[in-house]
Amino acid sequence: MVIATLMCACNKPEPETPTSQILTDVDGNTYDTVRIGTQIWMSQDLKVKHFPNGIDLKKFRIGLKEPAYLDYGGKMLYNALAAQYGETSGNGHVQGICPDGWHLPTRAEWQQLTDYVAEHPSLWESSGSVSHAMESQQWPLPVDAAQFNQTGFSALPTGYLISFPRHTEQYTYEAQVELRWVQRENAYYWSADHNDDYPATYIPDDSPWAIPHWGWLQDDSLEVQSYVLLLNANQESPEFSSLPDIHYCAIRCVKD
Repeated sequence: MVIATLMCACNKPEPETPTSQILTDVDGNTYDTVRIGTQIWMSQDLKVKHFPNGIDLKKFRIGLKEPAYLDYGGKMLYNALAAQYGETSGNGHVQGICPDGWHLPTRAEWQQLTDYVAEHPSLWESSGSVSHAMESQQWPLPVDAAQFNQTGFSALPTGYLISFPRHTEQYTYEAQVELRWVQRENAYYWSADHNDDYPATYIPDDSPWAIPHWGWLQDDSLEVQSYVLLLNANQESPEFSSLPDIHYCAIRCVKD
């Protein structure tokens, strides 16, 4: 019995701990990193305002169809045009605006992360909730705060920002952001993958021909979408959704 107990203790995986690496971006911002399984992730949201080559990113403007960021209340969100900037780098990854040696995660890499957390519940002690294990204690906490952020991933409930024109709007920058910044109880993280189901097509009642369907605003930019990882404190597992590329979400980078 004693021998069996010792063997079990020896075979139990050790909890993942943050790596010693400190990541620095082109603006001089530093980030802690964390190893989860075989992957190394930033454990803070990206907050850079320049491309890796030092050129300025555009600042948020409604309907802007160029790479841009939103800096509001200390929260940094980016449209997918910035997140995926440059498409593929020389090593086959989409570096986007991530620091050199890091890249925007694919949907498969996000899935690898969440699968690893789900498959090792004994490491996280989060009552089986993958979401809780990845979320920081800055969320509205429906349960014991100690169950949150066992992985060290430290996701924040930043929501996302809608960026398309509705009517003629005479608002200040702050009012525009307040109006369009939604679902702040969730976290949305861009992936490097487009949703190939968009742009969609439909067949009008009076025509046998399928034609492009550009959404209720007849704006093709709303129908060019990329996948996002969605975290919600009230859901045990993260899920995938997609948002128009001109909307704004948070970015996490993963090491090459």
